[in-house]
Amino acid sequence: MEYQLKKLVNHYRKALQIKPYNLAIYDKIAELYYEQRELDKTLEVCQEALQIQPDLASVSKIINKMLQTLGFEGEEVTAFQNLLQSKLDYESFDILLSCSEIVKTSADVKTWKDAIILGYNFKEKKQWDQAITACMKAIEIEPSLSLSYLILNHIINDCFTPELNQLERIITFYRQIIQGRLTSHYAYVVLGDILTKQGKILEAILAYKTAIDKTILFNQKITNKYINSRKIYDVNFLIIGMGKAGTSSLYHYLCKHPKIIPATEKELHFFNKNFDLGLDWYLAHFPPLPIEGGFLTGEATPWYVTNYEVEKRVFQLFPKIKLIAILRNPVTRAISQYYMNLKFMKEHRSLEVAMTSELEILKGIVDPTQVSQKYWKTEQGYLWSSFYFYFLEKWMAVFPREQFLILRSEDLYSQTDKTMKQVYEFLGISNYSLSGYPKVNSGSYSKTSNELRQQLSDFFQPHNQKLEDYLGMKFYWE
Repeated sequence: MEYQLKKLVNHYRKALQIKPYNLAIYDKIAELYYEQRELDKTLEVCQEALQIQPDLASVSKIINKMLQTLGFEGEEVTAFQNLLQSKLDYESFDILLSCSEIVKTSADVKTWKDAIILGYNFKEKKQWDQAITACMKAIEIEPSLSLSYLILNHIINDCFTPELNQLERIITFYRQIIQGRLTSHYAYVVLGDILTKQGKILEAILAYKTAIDKTILFNQKITNKYINSRKIYDVNFLIIGMGKAGTSSLYHYLCKHPKIIPATEKELHFFNKNFDLGLDWYLAHFPPLPIEGGFLTGEATPWYVTNYEVEKRVFQLFPKIKLIAILRNPVTRAISQYYMNLKFMKEHRSLEVAMTSELEILKGIVDPTQVSQKYWKTEQGYLWSSFYFYFLEKWMAVFPREQFLILRSEDLYSQTDKTMKQVYEFLGISNYSLSGYPKVNSGSYSKTSNELRQQLSDFFQPHNQKLEDYLGMKFYWE
């Protein structure tokens, strides 16, 4: 069934190469995916069409039909439509929650929507067993949507340390659900993560490779020439930083290029957290690349640039790799990181208290990368992570300058086409413009007082000057 679906999709994709703005073809592809219950793919194709014409009625009908199947109704459908037109971000669930009736018990679960909302609410309350059960129910009802797997993986990876019997329970369930079904590729990523936690590295590698195979199977960039060519495993580029500076958007735009095939996930955290799992584990997250054809792959873990010894580990395995760092006004970046931590309940102080506390500790420190352990007992590193010069100097002591591309976050959003052209030239691939550039994983927060911003700006000024002198480029940050 998957092979026949791929043949039909490829037929329509070839038609799009001749008539790239033929919206009727997008309708046919979306309908085809919907009929085969490939709902993630249905949403992706609908988003492509909406980027060309945001008010396209035929695509809205397909989305409405799909959402009604999943149990959405009324304002929920409108909310999802608005979310889809801005960005396809499964992790941002607040819009739907704001207009959905809260599901309180498993007895109330009748649709995929009910199950996933129940799981999300249990996760917010840190009721992990109930959250896992609800996510499993959502997956059982609708295996082809990524959101259930994303929330389940978030619970497993970030929220708690599951007992061995809980992991076995999830794996047993997984194998029953995904066998022989059109499931999201992310189902196998989560399976790989669980097996990794159990120390079953070889099984985990197989799961990640299955995820890659499923991604390639329906990837419109892939041709028979790719499938039949000799391949190697390699990683061509890393986006090493900075956090809260636009790495999600940059990676999203890059992965739309016909010569770039993405990893299983944007952030793999291999060089800072998972290095002991070995190179084979890491490479299993990437597609094998044809020796000819100019295809590239890479990942974006935005905290690599700040982590100790990462640059040496990268050089040890990939001495010729290309490195991209995107830098945002350090004041704005620090404030954005604060609000991200506040959202995920990692911070309970006010913005003023958190920033003033860190300012007092960091004043007068010659090299911020050498802060004491005492600093980390009270601080979250909002200002510390914005000391770009010291981190890049450390990396450039290991890698030659020509292997780096340094970007301004502000340019990525104000001059996106021009900035992406610069990225493509650096990677040695042709220029490629998208019909739209949605912001991915962006946050919003209240206005910061002018007094605090000025205080932070004055604090960073000498450090920014060091950065400009070192790189020989101007950033124009106030």
